Amino acid sequence: MNTFSSKLWYNKTYVLKNGEVSLYLQVVIDGKHKEFPLKLKWPVDKIDRVNGLLLPRKKADPDVNDFNLMIRMEQSKHTEILRTYRIKNISIEIRQFSKENRVFNQLGSFVSYMFRETDNRYKRKEIVKRSWQNHNSTNAIMVEFDGYWNFQHINLQWMKRFKHFLNTKGYKPGHVWTTLKTVKAYLQLAMLEPMLYVDPAAANFSNPEPRWITNYLNTTELRSLLRVYKGNEITGAQRLVLRAFLFTCYTSLRISDVYRANAKWKVNEDVLHFLPKKNERRGKWLSVPLTPLAKQFVINTLGTFFELPSEGQYNLELKDIAHTAGINKNLTSHYGRHTFGYLYMTTVGNLAGLQEILGHSKVETTKRYAHIDDDYKLASVLRIQEEFPDMLLN
Repeated sequence: MNTFSSKLWYNKTYVLKNGEVSLYLQVVIDGKHKEFPLKLKWPVDKIDRVNGLLLPRKKADPDVNDFNLMIRMEQSKHTEILRTYRIKNISIEIRQFSKENRVFNQLGSFVSYMFRETDNRYKRKEIVKRSWQNHNSTNAIMVEFDGYWNFQHINLQWMKRFKHFLNTKGYKPGHVWTTLKTVKAYLQLAMLEPMLYVDPAAANFSNPEPRWITNYLNTTELRSLLRVYKGNEITGAQRLVLRAFLFTCYTSLRISDVYRANAKWKVNEDVLHFLPKKNERRGKWLSVPLTPLAKQFVINTLGTFFELPSEGQYNLELKDIAHTAGINKNLTSHYGRHTFGYLYMTTVGNLAGLQEILGHSKVETTKRYAHIDDDYKLASVLRIQEEFPDMLLN
């Protein structure tokens, strides 16, 4: 049988002026090698050749995980080619391997199919960039469980083992549900392919939606942020982030839309009318009221409302801001929209109105944002007592 390896490689003599090198996978079979280009570049001083990994170029590098996933995917493909030959008890030379690598039948691998289909759906604008990133993250989790996911092996027991794997990794119920939902969605897409067979039991694997636990800020915590915003405890960069975050708390905008919000969206001084990033495929426009409280955070009224760092840096700044404000929560961009849901339900209490503002097609989705706290519950119940003012016992 052949000796084989597939390792991350670059040419030390071809370093670009910016310090980057082109990346390859070097395949060695029985002492003979060939380099296969990955069509990726990376700083030479941020490559761990021993472990075959790319290191972050900076804190919270947005690309490093995706690039490492692509490398692992290619290595999984190389391993599968060799495994196929070993199963058939056939020896393979480097030249034949090179040919097989070019014509590798990705249809046998669900991981490869999903990776390719995710890219195609993004190019066709069927999914937005955030969904593309999330689906690729799901793919990375799948590769951790099994590097290939042969369609022939994916059945009910396979899905049960995968769910058990997710639970043993410590993922929260919502994350497990979302991961399985994504896998099922792509299995159901694959069922439409004439050349593929997908076990219906796997594609229809039972995946009941969990009881969602979402995070928001209450009025006390919001006041703490407003105090910090008006004070001098944070940096100028943090103030820009906090200004945008508070705007989301009082308007319900998603973070993807906060980055795009601009003066052209304003129908008048009190309304934003725009096509949310997430709704581009459906073409569903939204009209969001602008209260005086929200408008005070819009300083640049002629162009883009907010000049913000990358979303990763945005969330890091929010965590520092929360610490400064004495808020013991893992504050992220997602808190803003949920905080709006809390504010709306505890002051207005109209679920249909909240659904309209948030732009949800299903009220079940809106219910995840309809937060109420103990203070609101007590105040609501006390209203019953108002009907019986003369019935209190001394």
